[in-house]
Amino acid sequence: MSTAPILETTSEENTVNKLQEMAKLGGQPSEMLRYLVLDLKIEQQLELMQFFTKAFNVTLGEVTAISGWWHDDTAELNDNDINAYISPIIKAFIISTNN
Repeated sequence: MSTAPILETTSEENTVNKLQEMAKLGGQPSEMLRYLVLDLKIEQQLELMQFFTKAFNVTLGEVTAISGWWHDDTAELNDNDINAYISPIIKAFIISTNN
């Protein structure tokens, strides 16, 4: 029996938990994305969006702005832009988990 799927699931769960923890501590979406890209080496936009959908219980459509952001400011959206688009989603998640 292979343990690879269990490790992938555990790793994914740890990443989702880390994003949620960062959000609860007041982290900005751009900081969370940098964590995924620079620390975890995730470079696929769809994968970045999927982590946000799992962490904050939203649809891909709600986080599509992530596809216009990149950590080195070479994409259409900069940190301020992505924070403006995604912060309300994260705030709604935090409010929903505090109730």
